Amino acid sequence: MKKFLLLVGLFAGVNSVKAQQLHFTSQYMMHNSMYNPAAAGMADESRIGLTYRNQWNSFPGNPRTYMLYGDMRLKSLSSGLAGYIYRDETGPTSRTGLQIAYSYHIRVGNENQRLGLGIELRGLQYAIDKGKLTGSLGSDPVLGGSSEKIGLDAGAGAYYTDGKLSLGAAASQLIQSKLKLADVPNSQLGGQLYRHFNFMASYKWNTGSDIYIIPNAMARVIENSPSEYEFGAKLDYQDKVWWGLNWRVEQAWVLQAGFKLFKRVGLTYSYDYYVTPIGVFTAGSGAHEIGLQVGFKK
Repeated sequence: MKKFLLLVGLFAGVNSVKAQQLHFTSQYMMHNSMYNPAAAGMADESRIGLTYRNQWNSFPGNPRTYMLYGDMRLKSLSSGLAGYIYRDETGPTSRTGLQIAYSYHIRVGNENQRLGLGIELRGLQYAIDKGKLTGSLGSDPVLGGSSEKIGLDAGAGAYYTDGKLSLGAAASQLIQSKLKLADVPNSQLGGQLYRHFNFMASYKWNTGSDIYIIPNAMARVIENSPSEYEFGAKLDYQDKVWWGLNWRVEQAWVLQAGFKLFKRVGLTYSYDYYVTPIGVFTAGSGAHEIGLQVGFKK
């Protein structure tokens, strides 16, 4: 039974030390619409991109995440669309998902002052590769259970920006779809998706000479799991080169950097240095995140 509970923990999508179900990215300012559907199309330009994240190399079966995404502003319709296709792997477990977000934009002042109201739909496939399980599991229920389950869920959010100040709040997995891989006798727990609440804020401060300092913060409140808080600052020069430093409370320092090629292609990199509690075991392996983004601005 202990081994079964361990598998349940992995199946829950342990992609951070706080055991949240949904995957996350250290470069969250580049993925507003992933956390909040109301942010879809709010950026100055439409864009597509790729992201790869590799975490805790010193652990067998360490978490890895692959993402393909796009974000488009439909100015004539006062709205925006965004989509994410992702695969998240942790040991013998994996999650493959499709996330589609739609946002309707309301002008609340000048052209830069916009309020977005958004909804999202998610399709998720949770799977266990039983061929990767090692050791003797005996008659563990997971061996006789299903190898995969598919769930559908939805979310909603609100997002405001005036070109400098940006604020957002959103909730994901509102339906809390059930996911049952195996029948466990006398079990009081059932597999399901839990609600995630995301809160984001940032401010773009012009210091002169096309140099911007952008303080930012994010809070992730997750049912049946401790909340997460992250604070940081980004230094941006002419939207061509930028550096960033974030502190994920009681978890890690995050170093980030990026630059643009040919005014359209952006390359980004971040490194998470874990300090507690997982840092004791990772031997400095941390997490590496690499991104490629192409913008399309008229």
